[in-house]
Amino acid sequence: MTKTKAQKIKIETLVLDYNIYPRTEVDSVVVTDLVSAMEAGVVLPPILVDEESNRVVDGFHRVTGYKRAKIDEIEVIYKTYESDADLYLDAVACNAKHGRKLSRYDQIRIITQAEVLQISPEVIATALNITVERAEGLKIKKTAAVGKKIVPIKQTLWHLAGRKITQKQVDGNTRAGGMNPLFYINQVINLIENDLIDWENIKVVDALMRLGEMINLRDVVNK
Repeated sequence: MTKTKAQKIKIETLVLDYNIYPRTEVDSVVVTDLVSAMEAGVVLPPILVDEESNRVVDGFHRVTGYKRAKIDEIEVIYKTYESDADLYLDAVACNAKHGRKLSRYDQIRIITQAEVLQISPEVIATALNITVERAEGLKIKKTAAVGKKIVPIKQTLWHLAGRKITQKQVDGNTRAGGMNPLFYINQVINLIENDLIDWENIKVVDALMRLGEMINLRDVVNK
């Protein structure tokens, strides 16, 4: 892998490929903070870019912030990679060392994707700054299978770890907030018990009615 010196390019030429992005998503709060910092005169580090494909290797939040601030020319450092596996490994290493801390779900996604790219457990563990044993433990305890594919699951679905799940459950896992299920249930109970529901909000009331109907239906099915 070789690096070039920093140079300015048009931001429109960059590619944000989420298939090689180690994180689950770009955090809008982080982007807002970056935009505020730029408005205050802070100069952000150059973006790391794959020279062959123009894909961003490190700097998704910064690029998103530049776009939001309508900055059309930014500083980048190009780097060449021998394979997508090398590129992904570098992206993981960069994100593990700085910026917002990788979540547990991020780590599990990275471990499963590394296996697809045939990156050894030892190498990906080093990139994540964790032990091989820890990486293997995360894979065993926090993944499920859909068909022949191993997928990471959020804390909301940890009771399904090691099992085969449906595509519908995979889709639900993607939309899940990631907290323990009891957290969400207790939040709803708290709102109802302490008269905190906005009963004039039609969407809220409709959602509660739907929840009630689904619980009643489950009772009927289980009888």
